[in-house]
Amino acid sequence: MENDSNDKARGSLSRRDFAKRSIIILAGAGTAGLVGYGLFNTKKIRTIYNRQRMGHCAPTVMQTLLGINGIENDDMVKYAAGLAGGIAGFEMECGVLTAPLMFMGYSNSNLTGINEKLNIIRQAQSYIQEFNKFNGTTICKNIQQSESCRHAIINFYKPYSQAIKSPVSLSVETKEAYTLLLETFDEKKFHCAHNVLDNLNNNFNITPELYDSAWPFIGGIALLNRTCGALAAGAMALSSITAGIESSYLRVARLHRLLKNNDNTAMDEEMNKFNKSINLCDELGSWFRNKYASTTCHELCGLSFSDINDVKSYLSGPCMGYCSNIAKEVAGKVSTMI
Repeated sequence: MENDSNDKARGSLSRRDFAKRSIIILAGAGTAGLVGYGLFNTKKIRTIYNRQRMGHCAPTVMQTLLGINGIENDDMVKYAAGLAGGIAGFEMECGVLTAPLMFMGYSNSNLTGINEKLNIIRQAQSYIQEFNKFNGTTICKNIQQSESCRHAIINFYKPYSQAIKSPVSLSVETKEAYTLLLETFDEKKFHCAHNVLDNLNNNFNITPELYDSAWPFIGGIALLNRTCGALAAGAMALSSITAGIESSYLRVARLHRLLKNNDNTAMDEEMNKFNKSINLCDELGSWFRNKYASTTCHELCGLSFSDINDVKSYLSGPCMGYCSNIAKEVAGKVSTMI
């Protein structure tokens, strides 16, 4: 019990340290710097202004995508809130990566056919590939250490739009493996992220938009065996009920000042309306790592979803049941955190 508390304390401090550096770095992209980012690039300008009034990466990117597409939906911004600084911890995928994946799912609601699902998988994998190429990494901790947060956020739309226009091609073997997996998931009504949402208590309002935006996290993010989709869904669920909408340039400016002064109170709940969600998701990530010793599908099951033999082993062996239990346990943990 003492070790668990210490781990959580260390995780919280790491998240605060991350937030300090990332927000301070981005603060340099103020109004005076707009010309340097392309005066006539409205997507960059929109992103900069959203960041200045919101203060965290994932909700900023989500709000920008909604605005570009003429959509008003505060719920989507809330769902993304806790993923700022990484999925439940800055050792995982950057919020600038995950928010557009959520938007892909939201924009392609009610997926039914396998080809439709494969197309979203291709787009999501392409964005991850383009993001990695553009930033040199997909992990928040690594981006923070290279002081590239501002670069990742301000320029996110270029790799995103490239991924939508030109999704990756799947090899014959990979397509066969994915098809078998997705068909079996449909038959058994299994989806690691959705199973978390299905098992939450009545405190949570599970909307169609939340379901849709969680879809790309299937199989460790677009079947890539990365961060567990159950953990991602747990973070989104926590955010859905705990996030407000920060929309104050003055409050975010105060947040910047506190961070520049190395004041850890900057991540206190009252300082930013997204902070509570971020801190709770960080706590969830610490619990998950302590319980399962890893956060990735590959390490949890030791199999690759792009390999047809591994997929057959996954479906016929104990791993699928193990994943189902993880989803239920994450839902149980999340339900106790509110």
